[in-house]
Amino acid sequence: MKLPYCSFLPPLLLCFGLTAANTALAVERSDTKEALFLIQKAQEYIKLHGLEKAIVEFNRLDSPFNVKSDINPKGDLYLYTLDPKGYQSVHGKNPKIRGKVMIEMRDIDGVPLISNMVKICFESKEGKGWTRYRWPNPITKEVEPKQGYVERIPDMDVCLGTGIYK
Repeated sequence: MKLPYCSFLPPLLLCFGLTAANTALAVERSDTKEALFLIQKAQEYIKLHGLEKAIVEFNRLDSPFNVKSDINPKGDLYLYTLDPKGYQSVHGKNPKIRGKVMIEMRDIDGVPLISNMVKICFESKEGKGWTRYRWPNPITKEVEPKQGYVERIPDMDVCLGTGIYK
């Protein structure tokens, strides 16, 4: 039995529509190298301008540290800071977190991410390192696996952080 041409059209359009939708959801993701480069540039900014000016810059939602730019080519990275008690003076994507002690913050699975980062930054010999948790991606708006990186600012009780979505 021969089917009319138009009976193949809806499934074909559906197939192309799903492919287009999946492509639209595809997001370029920064890797560890790009995250470390961002932290390096942030450390240089602090050294050049001082911590107070850096806090203002890093908190700007349109800062090149927090949006697509030469130092954040995919635009999915942002900066945050932590002190030994989990106080965050900087959060490049969520102003509601700024100025608060977030040591008790946990991810959707109960992972104490801020506490883990504070331990890495202030209790490890290196004063820097990675931790894993799940967190809302500001671009996709979905909770995704994330690797957070923290690094102590030399001669200060403050750590810089960023993270990559997997």
